[in-house]
Amino acid sequence: MLHFPLAGTVAQASSSDSNTRAIFVLAAKKAPFNVYGNPFYKYAGYGNVFSVNESGGLESNIQNYEYSPDSAIHGMVFDASEMYLYSADMWGDKIWTHKKDPETGHLTLVGSLGAPSAGDHPRWVEIHPSGKYLYALMEAGNTLAVYVIDERTHLPVYTHMTYPLVPPGLNLKMYRADIVCLSQSSKYLFATSRANSFDLTGYISAFKIGSVGNIERQLFLQPTPTSGGHSNAISPCDFSDEWLALTDDHKGGVEIYRFHEEFLARVARLDIPDPGFGMNAIWYD
Repeated sequence: MLHFPLAGTVAQASSSDSNTRAIFVLAAKKAPFNVYGNPFYKYAGYGNVFSVNESGGLESNIQNYEYSPDSAIHGMVFDASEMYLYSADMWGDKIWTHKKDPETGHLTLVGSLGAPSAGDHPRWVEIHPSGKYLYALMEAGNTLAVYVIDERTHLPVYTHMTYPLVPPGLNLKMYRADIVCLSQSSKYLFATSRANSFDLTGYISAFKIGSVGNIERQLFLQPTPTSGGHSNAISPCDFSDEWLALTDDHKGGVEIYRFHEEFLARVARLDIPDPGFGMNAIWYD
């Protein structure tokens, strides 16, 4: 087994005294099929690009591209063309845009945009297949912010439209928004939040999406069975809009939900009470 550091060029990141950790990885679906990764916490100001061999295994660290010294990227997404990469910077409170070289897969900076409010902490990003709308989930703000993509610069432009991911009136410091993702058809968008106390529940939201990616309305904002712990991550299946998985590391388990006629119902739960179980689910056929 080969191991590659996700640390950029900051020497302190690999120190045993540092809390720097690998957090996110994104595999390109188009040639040259590089893999893009991010460290997190301290000394996380660089992203990493890895080449792959013919069998898909990691080959070498071909680029360490710079964000900023106070950055901590938690999620990234390519547009449909895979020419532009968007990164959610929790600690830097920004959305970054990079352009990918189609031959080498190397990244060059296009620009960055601050979060809607200071301390929002962008955690996750999703983009519509049309390339016209970007959705950014704010962990501390517990909101979903909507952006349009400038057709000339490919930078996101904030629309001043946000949607709540916890019910109004609650203490936002007791919640942390987690993940946002489109359904298989891209006609719906789902987002979740977690509670910071086991005495509270997390929440799950769904949105109706227009043909170009605009949010038409928020369908519901309903509690999840537990706080979600560190997780409460929703995972729509990749063959239908009907089924979703939700992981929970509060009690440890995975749940299956049916999304039917724009209502969501839990149909199954498997308890796996191992410490730390239940961060993310991947559908596999």
